[in-house]
Amino acid sequence: MNGASTSGGESVIGLAVLGKVAGVLIALVAFILLCAWLTRRLAPGLSHNRIGPQMDIVASKTLGTREKVVVLQVEDQWLVLGVGGGQISCLHSLAAAPIDTPAAIPSSDLNEVDSGSFPERFARALGQNLRSKGKGS
Repeated sequence: MNGASTSGGESVIGLAVLGKVAGVLIALVAFILLCAWLTRRLAPGLSHNRIGPQMDIVASKTLGTREKVVVLQVEDQWLVLGVGGGQISCLHSLAAAPIDTPAAIPSSDLNEVDSGSFPERFARALGQNLRSKGKGS
């Protein structure tokens, strides 16, 4: 009878030790998560104090399921980037305009851009593109 009670006592002690270890692990994970939360909450400016040029996203437009065009301001210059297919391509760069006012568009281009629906404007732009390529070759 002593042998049966001894093995039962050992299993209870084993479960108690296992419970203590699990409790310590849970407390340790909770402590790590609390430290990460406090770091983000109390020091939000640390991630912005990088050395190098200041970059801001001025505009972004989705073109398809994986493609988009992004206008990125790097110091006093705007970069028009094409993002898609796992790569980023610089499409154009220009001097930065103030964000609160629209970029300066010549009035001749403004009338052409605003007239008609999108399919009409697209067909007109495609025709101009094909004509300019035809003259170049």
